[in-house]
Amino acid sequence: MIDEDGFRRFYVASRDELCAAVTMTLGDRQLAIDAVDEALVRAAERWEKVVAMDRPAGWVFRVAVNWATSWRRKWSVRPTLPLEVLDGAHLDDLGDVTLLEELARLPLAQRQMLVLRHVLGYSVAETAAALGVAEGTVKSGVHRARQQLRADVEMSDGTG
Repeated sequence: MIDEDGFRRFYVASRDELCAAVTMTLGDRQLAIDAVDEALVRAAERWEKVVAMDRPAGWVFRVAVNWATSWRRKWSVRPTLPLEVLDGAHLDDLGDVTLLEELARLPLAQRQMLVLRHVLGYSVAETAAALGVAEGTVKSGVHRARQQLRADVEMSDGTG
């Protein structure tokens, strides 16, 4: 039996932020919304296991990105990252929203790491657990992604 009130609270508290994070990762707002909704349905079906996790939203994020990636592969859809301001999302020390264009050029794995760390505020350990990778992989992936973002911004600013 699902704890409907618990899931409802999770849904209300997490859906918008997850949609923004998955949009930043995938570069397609509508696909992200569909993916998060699909992942939330799966979370509801397994709620007792999901709620017992340290970061249920991390599980939903991973399921959403995996679902959308599979969907894209099946339908051969290319990502396009809109330059809209994403409600509830922020890039912290990565800079302002103009970096979304640069973020879209990063490999998916690096985008996932950056979004979990800097949008959803996950620790290195939580990011590693959510993605099923080693902590060192997260540290090096985030480091490489940030270096690439800085280089891209410097080139576009004419300072590089």
